[in-house]
Amino acid sequence: MLERVLTTLNLRSTVTLLLAALMLSVAVACGSDASPAAQVTQPTSTPTDLVAATAEPTLAPSPVPVSTETVSPTATVEPTATAAATSTPEADPRNAIFATVPGIVDPTNFGWPRKVETSTGVIEIAARPERVYSLSLGHAEIIAALRGGKVLVATASFFKDPGTSASYAEFVGSPDAGSDPEEVIGLDPEIVIASAFTSADLIEQLTAVGVNVVRADLEDSALGNVPNILLLGYMMGAEDRAIELADEVTRRVKFISDSVDAADPTRPRVVAMSRWSDIYVAGEGSTEGGIIVAAGAINAAAEEGVVSHQVVGIEGIAAMNPDIIILTQPEQSALEFADELYNDPVLADVPAIKNRMIVYGNPTFYTTLSHWNVRGIEESAKIFYPEILGDTVFPAFTHP
Repeated sequence: MLERVLTTLNLRSTVTLLLAALMLSVAVACGSDASPAAQVTQPTSTPTDLVAATAEPTLAPSPVPVSTETVSPTATVEPTATAAATSTPEADPRNAIFATVPGIVDPTNFGWPRKVETSTGVIEIAARPERVYSLSLGHAEIIAALRGGKVLVATASFFKDPGTSASYAEFVGSPDAGSDPEEVIGLDPEIVIASAFTSADLIEQLTAVGVNVVRADLEDSALGNVPNILLLGYMMGAEDRAIELADEVTRRVKFISDSVDAADPTRPRVVAMSRWSDIYVAGEGSTEGGIIVAAGAINAAAEEGVVSHQVVGIEGIAAMNPDIIILTQPEQSALEFADELYNDPVLADVPAIKNRMIVYGNPTFYTTLSHWNVRGIEESAKIFYPEILGDTVFPAFTHP
C-alpha cells in the first residue's frame, strides 16, 4: 500500500538572512522545470488508501526557536572634539545581503530605476513591475510567494493544475499563454522571466523587438535557490519579502540537516522514479535525487551511475536494491504502478518490496524547481527517519 507524505512545520519568517547560507555549495542536482508531471492533470478522485494530495494538517509549534533577544550597548561613546558633528545615516542592512547576489548592478539602490545583469545583458527596470510573464513554473512559484500570482499577466495551463504546482491557486483565473513569441509579445509584459531551459531562439526573438527578458537561474537544490529568490525579490520590488522567504528556506533546510545528523548513521538507500511510457529513475543531477540526499538518504540510482533522468527496466531497479522507493507521479497512476512493483517476482528480494516501502512523492514538491522543494525534503526526511521526525508538522509556504 502506498504511504503518503503529509505534515507541517510552523516557522515564523524572520528578516535576518544568514549570509553564510548564500555561500553554500549548491551542487545537488539539476532537473528540468518542465517535468513529465507538468503534462498530466491530477486525477479528480483520490484512491481510498491514499491521503488527498492537497490536504494540509493544522500547524504545530515551530521546532526551530527564533531568538527575539536584543543586546544593549555596554558603553556610550562621547565625542572628543568640540566642532559641530556631522551625522552619517546608518547603512541599509539590506546592502550587505544583496551585495552577495549575482546580477544586481547596484545593491545599495532600492529606488527606481534598478538594473540587473543576466546572460541577456544589463536590463533596466523603470518601476516596480505590475505586468510580469514567467516562462517557467519554478519562477512563477517564487514570484507568487513574493508578490502574489496576480502580478503575472498570464500563465501556462499546467501552472494552474493542483497536480503540478503547489501554488496553483495563485494562478487560477489568469489567462492561458505559452511560449510562442507573438503570443508573449501580445501580452505586453514589462518584463519576461526566462530560465536556463528556455529556448535561446525564443529569447532572441523577444529581445529583438525590445521585450525586457531576464534569464534567471533555477537551481536544483533548496539552498541553491536562495540567491535566485533574492534576485527576483529585488527585481519585483519585494526585497524585504525576499529576505524573509530566503531566511525561511535556510532555516527549514538547516532544521532537517541538524535532525538527520542526530539520527542513526546508517542511511537508507532510496530511488525516486515515475512511469510514463517507460520507467524513469532520478539519478545524479536530478531534482528528486537532490531532495533524497538533502533529506539524509543515499540516492541508490546515482550510486549505480544514473545521471539526470534515465530509463531503466525492472532488472535495473533490482540491481539498485533500494530500501525505499518514491513514486513522483499522479496518485492514481502511482497506486497502479506500486501494485505492479509489489507483485513482480524479479523484485521479490528488494528491501523496499519486502518491507512494503513504496511511498507517494507529491510531484508539486519533487518535480518543480522552487522553494517548494523544501517540502519534498521535509516529507522525505519524515519517511526516512520516523523516530526523529515522524510527529513533526510542516506548513505550506505562504503567499502575500
